[in-house]
Amino acid sequence: MPTYVFDIDGVIFDVSKRLEIAKQCSRGDEREFWRYFFQEELLIYDIPRRIGIELLMDRLDRGRVVIVTGRPNRLRRATLDQLSSAGIPVNRISEIYMRRDNDYRKGYIVKEEIIKYLLSRGMDIEEIHDDDEIFLKRIKTLLSCKLYLHRDSEVIELFPYSKRL
Repeated sequence: MPTYVFDIDGVIFDVSKRLEIAKQCSRGDEREFWRYFFQEELLIYDIPRRIGIELLMDRLDRGRVVIVTGRPNRLRRATLDQLSSAGIPVNRISEIYMRRDNDYRKGYIVKEEIIKYLLSRGMDIEEIHDDDEIFLKRIKTLLSCKLYLHRDSEVIELFPYSKRL
């Protein structure tokens, strides 16, 4: 069964307001930035991204949808509630992988580790949707699948060719 992997922040939700608040509150301290960015109370500032949600909903009818996010696991309940409030039937999401609490590694490293785990389980990954170009470039060296970069209001297919959705 084909597997479609989606990130949340920057793909399903526009998190620009939450980013702005975290930047203002952290005053340049990277660890403080992430502490603010991942505060449950700030999730209310996220705005559903129509295109990301439409693509996810379409892929639910084509195969297995797996969410791979850099959000810490302590936000699992709030994340499920947020996805539901955006109209996403969370009971149809096959699996949701989140960063372990207190794991401060770069998001692309955490996600790459999860993708390797999914591959070791024999998942046939057809597509990956993410807003982190570094992560997508690193994944290209691991497997051959469609890679979609979500940026602002557009989605760009990376490698082997560039095509706008």
